Amino acid sequence: MTLDIIIENSPTFILAIPLLFAFLTAVLGWVSEKIGEILFGIGLALTVFFVGVMSFEVLTAESWFYVFGAESPSPENITSFFRITFIADGFAVLATITISITAVAAGIYSYSFMKDESGLNKFYTLFLLTLAGVNGMVLTGDLFNLFVWFEVTSVASCALIAFKNYRGRSVEAALKYMVLSTVGGLVVLFSIGLLYGQHGVLNYALLREGIAGSFTFLDKLALGLLAVVFAMKASSVPMHMWAPDAYGEAPGSVTPFIAVTSLGSLFVLFRLFFGVFSVGLDVAILGSLLIVLGALSMIVGVSMALVQSDLKRLIAYLSVSQVGYMMTAIGVGLATLRSGEGFGDLAMQGGLFHMLNDGVYKALLFLSAVAVIHTTDIRSLNDLGGLAHKMPYTTFFFLFGALSIAGIPPTSGFSSKLLIYKSVYLYSPILAIIALVVSIITFAIVAKAFFNAFLGPDQSLMKRRISKPMLWGMGILTVVLIVFTLFPNVVVAEIVDPAVEGLIGSLEGGLP
Repeated sequence: MTLDIIIENSPTFILAIPLLFAFLTAVLGWVSEKIGEILFGIGLALTVFFVGVMSFEVLTAESWFYVFGAESPSPENITSFFRITFIADGFAVLATITISITAVAAGIYSYSFMKDESGLNKFYTLFLLTLAGVNGMVLTGDLFNLFVWFEVTSVASCALIAFKNYRGRSVEAALKYMVLSTVGGLVVLFSIGLLYGQHGVLNYALLREGIAGSFTFLDKLALGLLAVVFAMKASSVPMHMWAPDAYGEAPGSVTPFIAVTSLGSLFVLFRLFFGVFSVGLDVAILGSLLIVLGALSMIVGVSMALVQSDLKRLIAYLSVSQVGYMMTAIGVGLATLRSGEGFGDLAMQGGLFHMLNDGVYKALLFLSAVAVIHTTDIRSLNDLGGLAHKMPYTTFFFLFGALSIAGIPPTSGFSSKLLIYKSVYLYSPILAIIALVVSIITFAIVAKAFFNAFLGPDQSLMKRRISKPMLWGMGILTVVLIVFTLFPNVVVAEIVDPAVEGLIGSLEGGLP
């Protein structure tokens, strides 16, 4: 009985635990920073545990709606749709697993990296609030609560970016992020008002029914505004301008976690396109929109990375280009699923597998870059060199992440990109050529970065050593990537395929 209760309520525990421990860390952390550290670790561990519980149930048994204060939604119990609902399906599992892996690595890394900073209880509180917010965005089943979790994520992550407020650049980056997030939140709220005024509901399932009956100009306007906001938060071109500053100036240990909030926004965008608006607008149009944004992101992101000498900004722009792969693949899947073309499922497999991969290898690259900057106090690749002599573990970690982001065989990055190449080629050979060329340029960029930073004679640039928690954080991500590399078929079959089924199910109007 107790186990059934834990399983049934696992989606709410995924949000309640970090919120509770964020409060406890803020209050009790004033007594002792050690207490704050312990509470932060417990909160992070329990959140990951409940993500595991939900994931195991969804992947081995069935998906479900979690409804606060009511029985699960059904046609006979339609009033339950008007309560707060969470969606626990394969797509949510893929999203929360990606978020959790990054959160654990960044959290462990932070224990050592942030130890010399003051006000660590505030840092741990903001970290847990960001974790709750981004998980809430991908789990929620209605638009108003999407707005609530969007705001929680924006405010907490903005404060994380500005945490080192004695650095002018950090405050400037946070201000840019805050302005964009504030405007984005207002636009989301305005869009919600438009949809509620038209249909009188905000639940995804009921809103979908309303749009199917009448898709008006105001509905199209709301769709366009929501697409702009979440594409912007996902750092898609041409709304990517905030990402390099935010990623580059955030405290090093949370840079990958800030970046994974962008993936959270991309998960939301896909959920809305498939589960809500696909009945009102031709899916070919929605898919084409994603394809155009994806192609632009690939080209612009890698082009900007070419001219960067700052290591973190270089990875930030490569991150923008990787978002393009995901949007292009999911766009192809969405555009072709109702046309009878067999490669739609393959495209979605590639896109979602790449999202999982990207969350891990991007975090590994950021943490490796932060380790380099932390030990040398140098950010420019032009001033680095020979670090492999004194930093062998970090050298390996960066190399493995670099090979993964470039899609070099046999890494898992190659496996996901291969699925994208094959499916996109069947849709448009030009898109496949763009994707291949971008991968080649990406390899050239990361190869040059690796050569400049790690190879060559020892220049005695190290000013401090890397602590064990920092190595553990990078090591966890590397182990995950190695598992993905050795068993890509298992990952696709057990995690990615259920996520694809979840999206296709929402496209066809099915409930978990």
